[in-house]
Amino acid sequence: MKLSAASARPLLRAYSTVSKHCIDMINSALKAEVVLSESNRKACIKRFKSVQLPKLHDKNIPEAAILIPLCSYKGELGLLYTLRSIKLRSSGGQASFPGGMRDKSDADLQETALRETWEELKIPKEKINVWTTGNLIGKTNVNVMPVLAYIGEVVPEELEINHNEVDEAFVISLQKLCDPELCSFTYFRHFNLTLPNYLGGKYRVWGFTGAITHFVLECLVPEVYRNKILNMRSLRKNTYEETKTKRTFEQDATLSKI
Repeated sequence: MKLSAASARPLLRAYSTVSKHCIDMINSALKAEVVLSESNRKACIKRFKSVQLPKLHDKNIPEAAILIPLCSYKGELGLLYTLRSIKLRSSGGQASFPGGMRDKSDADLQETALRETWEELKIPKEKINVWTTGNLIGKTNVNVMPVLAYIGEVVPEELEINHNEVDEAFVISLQKLCDPELCSFTYFRHFNLTLPNYLGGKYRVWGFTGAITHFVLECLVPEVYRNKILNMRSLRKNTYEETKTKRTFEQDATLSKI
């Protein structure tokens, strides 16, 4: 049955009202006072620490850490990323989180993440409010610990960047990270795995960093973040055997350099 223009107007108004209501709900859920509230922080930490991904089992495997910096920029909450220097031999020019290999002088991997963030972006540890650390994740030939933290107000253009390691720093707002219109997916045939690409920032976020971003959003704003990856379970420890120490194509293809 074909509706007349007059008959369709009430339906269009109703649809518009529902859409506006959904947008208002999303905007409210992403406000700083909601995301940074003590109740949401505790729930996020619990979910973050429960994420179990395959790690490498060998006492000689080196360890590294990344900082996942939740921040405020231009009145919105977002995640701070770096663009790896094109001078680097591995994954130069790719989006990443601050981080690197553990030094012998580091007391633990949390200190590694804080030290590397200072070396790359000159963000002092006093400014970094660490929420929690996650479980080790196997990546090529290293185990990586993610460290989730809130670093307050940030202006990426004003950061003192170490250009030997980082070309640029940029922020993608939570709103854009949660927008399905600004997310695409890359299917890695040999691993039978789909990983997200986040397109709302100055540079594309994908690979290992995209996977970590996905899990952080699931933990931080699960009511808003609706992207689902049907075969992401293949990364989870309870579904497949843990990754062996041997370097494999699947690791090289899907888990880009930190």
